[in-house]
Amino acid sequence: MILHTVNSSPLSTFSLHDCLKQIADNDILLLISDAVIATSATIEQKATLLKLHESKRLFVLQDDLEARGLVANVGQIIDYPAFVDLTIQCKSQLAW
Repeated sequence: MILHTVNSSPLSTFSLHDCLKQIADNDILLLISDAVIATSATIEQKATLLKLHESKRLFVLQDDLEARGLVANVGQIIDYPAFVDLTIQCKSQLAW
């Protein structure tokens, strides 16, 4: 199981798009920094994010949402200790 972390806005880079093409069925996605915009914006990958949300494999860092004044429509909202737990739970991490 790989923890994929995306930190770029889907409105300015293809990082999220590329990540979602490579994510395996048991991998986890964590949106951090400007990538949290994907949880509330209308983007091409919305259906894929919804599937990850439904399978409880999409996470969003709470501090980054709050810093941008956003409310997530998908994903489980987590804090930094939960981020550390995800890192421990996964055998490796891939940053996008």
